[in-house]
Amino acid sequence: MPIYFFAGGNDSAPLNELEGRIRNAIPQLRKVDTIEDLTRGPRSSEGEKTYIMLPLAPHDHAFDKVTNIASQYRDVLFFIFVSDDISATDYKQLVRTGNADWVSTRGAPQEILDILARHRRGAGGAETSGGTKPAVASFVPSAGGVGNTTVAMEAALQLKAKKATRDRKICLIDMDFQTSKVCDLLDIEPRLQIEEFSRDPERLDSQLFELFLSHHSSGLDVLAAPRSKNLPGELEISALEALFGMISNRYELVLVDLPVPWFTWTPQILNASDLAIVTGRLNIPGLRQVSETLEAVRKLEHVPAGIVVALNRCRRRLLGGVEGGQYVKRMLGQETVFYVREDTPTAQESVNIGIPMTASNPRGKISKDIARLLPVLSSLKAIQSASAARGSL
Repeated sequence: MPIYFFAGGNDSAPLNELEGRIRNAIPQLRKVDTIEDLTRGPRSSEGEKTYIMLPLAPHDHAFDKVTNIASQYRDVLFFIFVSDDISATDYKQLVRTGNADWVSTRGAPQEILDILARHRRGAGGAETSGGTKPAVASFVPSAGGVGNTTVAMEAALQLKAKKATRDRKICLIDMDFQTSKVCDLLDIEPRLQIEEFSRDPERLDSQLFELFLSHHSSGLDVLAAPRSKNLPGELEISALEALFGMISNRYELVLVDLPVPWFTWTPQILNASDLAIVTGRLNIPGLRQVSETLEAVRKLEHVPAGIVVALNRCRRRLLGGVEGGQYVKRMLGQETVFYVREDTPTAQESVNIGIPMTASNPRGKISKDIARLLPVLSSLKAIQSASAARGSL
């Protein structure tokens, strides 16, 4: 598989740094300096394409020229544009050539490796086989500030780090379109553009969906929108169906980080969930909010087969148990409850440096507490008897 890096005679430090990152992951990478070299120089063996890494911004004067070349040399060349950003229109123009794709500068080289891997498999996408419904676990905050996103994100990363589940295709979705923060916690770029398909769901095809994915170095895929107060809180059900339809074809396990307010689509997601994890705080007002949220979940048309509670920022007793445990028994009765202890310095440092606690402090107490959720999540099957009749979103 011949792989080239188009330098264009540019010897700038950012370009050299990008080339170095890609070369570290792809040692056989070679450099070409002119577009003409791309058409007359590299040739692959029979049945094998030559891949060209092209670090050009979409507005670059060479963009149209290269897409034309891509259309002409469909059988022998495949272009991978590398830039900070790209519009949906330009991305469509790329993929319509049939032999070009785009990755973000920040996502290289991992996103490049993902594209090459898909082509080695002879598939145009990352779809799973069999067409089975993925297992869906929804994290439901009982109030703001309960650490719902943190618990969901740390659990997802631990699943990708665990030997038994690291090869599963897992996606984390942040459904808070206005104040999303999961990508801040992971130090990756949010790329989900809701406005691109919210009013016209048919626009969401496989290529556009791939553009919306953010890839973490752990192997976790993330769907999250850049923060904007102008983004819709309400999402048309048809758009939601289109989004989850794409997700269902690609992943075995989907973790949904729900926002505090309930929208018209919130029950739809919970109806299709196999597990609901209600998050809250261990104090009297917090437990009341957890109890009310549990009641709302159990009033749904299709109640998730599994419902558990995760109480965050708890204080452990010296001789075992948690402070306020008596209130939990009194107010939550026989609910299955997981406790995540309070460790403000560790959590604060993780947020500030953009490195999850699972990576920066895997043996820490918070990581161990969240690890107790993993058996519940990893035991979820793509099709469960309790949700077999529900259908997809």
